[in-house]
Amino acid sequence: MYDVASRSDAGPVASTGCPSGRLQRADGEIRLAFAGAGGGVREAYQQGSAKVRFPRNYEADGMIEAVLLNTAGGVTGGDRFRISAEAGERSAAVLTTQAAEKAYRSTGGEARIDVTLVAASGARLGWLPQETILFDGARLARTLTLSCDGCAEALLCEAVVLGRTASGERVRQGRLTDRWRIRRGDRLVYADDLRIDGAAWEHLAGPATLAGGRAFASLLLVAGDAGSRLDRARSALDGAGVRAGASAWDGLLSARVVAGDGAGLRQALCRLFAATGWAAPRSWMI
Repeated sequence: MYDVASRSDAGPVASTGCPSGRLQRADGEIRLAFAGAGGGVREAYQQGSAKVRFPRNYEADGMIEAVLLNTAGGVTGGDRFRISAEAGERSAAVLTTQAAEKAYRSTGGEARIDVTLVAASGARLGWLPQETILFDGARLARTLTLSCDGCAEALLCEAVVLGRTASGERVRQGRLTDRWRIRRGDRLVYADDLRIDGAAWEHLAGPATLAGGRAFASLLLVAGDAGSRLDRARSALDGAGVRAGASAWDGLLSARVVAGDGAGLRQALCRLFAATGWAAPRSWMI
């Protein structure tokens, strides 16, 4: 279906050389490039525990959906994943995941996930992974970097669920850091950092933080007309049964959402995606 130049680490499996008693760490990398105006996937590279699939799209919007997989089954201390995607002029693509990512208890060190996105003029590029489930004692550091042309549009979202709510698990220790950097042309237009560590976990039930919520998300729309979509976004959140807020300025629309569980958060995000002119990835519906 797509004209793809695909390369992967298909060579022979070498000995890990890990000293006795040390666990092997997962490592993976994905590099994608999308051609403009219906040109499809120009490059798809996968290495290690990171894989990518391209399901068929029968819709008329021409949006390419890249579904990322972690064959390691989750991340833990010492794991490293790198994801990069470049959307060419007038291309349309969304990156998502096959399932919720799981960040397991760390026995030492932190897991890292670094995402780098580039959107050229007229491109539409989405970063909409399913939620990350944070286990008690997990240590996870993530970065999300976007460089886009002034005429490009991008939708970014990261969602986190604290513990396995169905089994009553509570997250009482660990570390989570998120670092977002958004550039339009050569100018830094958005910078956001989140860190939950140490005693901070004890304060998440307060009214100024999660107020007892177990799931939360950050969303950012980068578009020249982002401000015109603010009223629709607020209306969608008002009827979603969550604690949320949204604001817009200078071609950016930012929203924060807090829910009692992952299911409630997902429903609210799907409403929010639609209100901002995007559809939830099909893998979210499975």
